[in-house]
Amino acid sequence: MEKLIEYIKHFVIPFFFVISLSLIVVLIFKRIYYQYTLPYKHRIIRKSEIFLTEITLSAPDKNTLKHKIAKFKSEIPISKAWCKEMLIEDMIRMKSNLKGKTAKNILLIYKELDLNHYSASLIRDFRKYKKYEGIRHFQALGYKPGISLLKKYLFHPNTVIRSNVNIAYLALSKGDWKAVGKVSIKRTIIATIKVMDVLHREKIQQPAHLDLWIQSEDPLVLKLAVMTMVFYNYRNKSAEIIKLLHHEDKALKIDVITAIQDLFLEEAEDEMLSLFYNESIEIQLEMLEALAAIGSEKTIDFLKNEIPKQEIKDLKLKMVCSLDNLDREALNTLGKQDSDTQKMINHNRKLEL
Repeated sequence: MEKLIEYIKHFVIPFFFVISLSLIVVLIFKRIYYQYTLPYKHRIIRKSEIFLTEITLSAPDKNTLKHKIAKFKSEIPISKAWCKEMLIEDMIRMKSNLKGKTAKNILLIYKELDLNHYSASLIRDFRKYKKYEGIRHFQALGYKPGISLLKKYLFHPNTVIRSNVNIAYLALSKGDWKAVGKVSIKRTIIATIKVMDVLHREKIQQPAHLDLWIQSEDPLVLKLAVMTMVFYNYRNKSAEIIKLLHHEDKALKIDVITAIQDLFLEEAEDEMLSLFYNESIEIQLEMLEALAAIGSEKTIDFLKNEIPKQEIKDLKLKMVCSLDNLDREALNTLGKQDSDTQKMINHNRKLEL
């Protein structure tokens, strides 16, 4: 035991002390170097901002632009990774606010500075976070030649990389859904939201396989299908959408009810009325919202019967709102018969003013 203590005293403790001291020294030197180079980096960042702004505002012809880019390239440390990353981020920021010829100039600068090869090298990097960055560069800058490289990663074993590649591929190809419909782009809600964002920004045509998606057993595929049908105002599969009211996934069911309302599927009225009391209060509230839009005399009769005996305040108020939207006179009659209902009518109509 004494030998072990002596060993720790004479070897282990000094070893860890030296290691700790070395790390402290390295961190101090790194900080000193960072502070020393910071003014220089700021000058380069400012030069980049001025250059990109000048190009954007003046919109020179292609030859003049290439000459300006070559001059700019000779004045900056383009070989440094931090400089490349700074330039790309500036371009992404500029590109998001530009259209037409000026936006194309950003892509020309991107290629002339050889930054497209830098982004490609990030995609090929074994580190996942580097791959994400390279994929983001291609998508944000709309670099269509990058499609050929992205194709190689459409079926990558890592689900997150596969999802990001497919979203970028969808955006750059302007709607090639062939690969997107087969892989994990549909595996997470975040990816689904990203797909909808791409559809909106890129104005992509309706996917050819949309009818097949609604037949899936995966709730997230069904969610994407329903959201996409609403986006394209596609009513051809209304029966399949209504059938999903029986699905056990609560989040999907809410999306389906919203889709029924947005697509104005009046044929869903009977199904919702028959299922109403089998559902949770949250689903019932969503149904009442949709029935206020698509409801007929059947819904009016249902509400006239249910409002007087409904004891749950939130449900009763939503029923009042729905009937107010469908038949005000019928609701006024109920209000005269019940003071609690009248208070809700007054509250609802006050909010409308």
